[in-house]
Amino acid sequence: MRNRLPDDRNELTVAIATMGSRLRGIALPDPVERLRYLIVVQAPDGHTLSRQLCGRGDLHVLEVEGLGLSESRNIALETAATDLVVFADDDMVLRPEGLLELAAHLQSRPDLSFVAGWREDRLPTHGRRAGRHMLGLRNSGRICAPELIVRRNRVLGCGVRFDEAFGKGARYGLGEEYVFVADMLRAGMRGEALPVIAGAHRGPSSGDQWDSPALYDARLAVQRRVFGRWAWLVHPLYAMRHARRFGRIGLILRFALGRRLGADAGQAP
Repeated sequence: MRNRLPDDRNELTVAIATMGSRLRGIALPDPVERLRYLIVVQAPDGHTLSRQLCGRGDLHVLEVEGLGLSESRNIALETAATDLVVFADDDMVLRPEGLLELAAHLQSRPDLSFVAGWREDRLPTHGRRAGRHMLGLRNSGRICAPELIVRRNRVLGCGVRFDEAFGKGARYGLGEEYVFVADMLRAGMRGEALPVIAGAHRGPSSGDQWDSPALYDARLAVQRRVFGRWAWLVHPLYAMRHARRFGRIGLILRFALGRRLGADAGQAP
């Protein structure tokens, strides 16, 4: 295990995974009490932060070897200075008030190991997911890491990590959050979703792309990883629910039957 940063149990760490070439484009909110940032940089290659972020006392930059989003997030889990950790993308517009509200709720509920909020464009306005609700395998598929706060000590104590076969830069280019949440649930941890906005994405998300053979195969792999031998029951339900996004009837039927496209899933687009 990597050496941790100095411990502080009363704050929330926002762990941001990035590449050196994207480091200068990261924008953060003004400093606020109880919120600190850990930027994990792969392939740093001499790149630096923007002038606006240099010298901030709430920010630590960690340069690491390796490649892959899930690998960066595992490093953040091992090194974060606080028990509460949220995993942000490097193109996020963060809402500190939302993050701190989620953190306060988690701290007030010792029975919970994680909480999830929502991105600005995804907050439901009606239905079962519009309010507070407990999380399980059937309703956690839309959770993204930037809204997910975990108790790192409990997660690590249960032996749970991000599966490094999933996520950008890995064999399968999406789904790492769903697999991570599923593993936490199987380890006996409990989580709750709250109608709280944690931030917004400035750029497109890989989860919103439906025209990539590699991501088609990745979606099948995620369902097999999460549901195991019962995945064959999930494939047709998912195919019907997202029929318009798949577009072509051939793709819908193929996914329903759990058949890969045979794409090179080694690279995410």
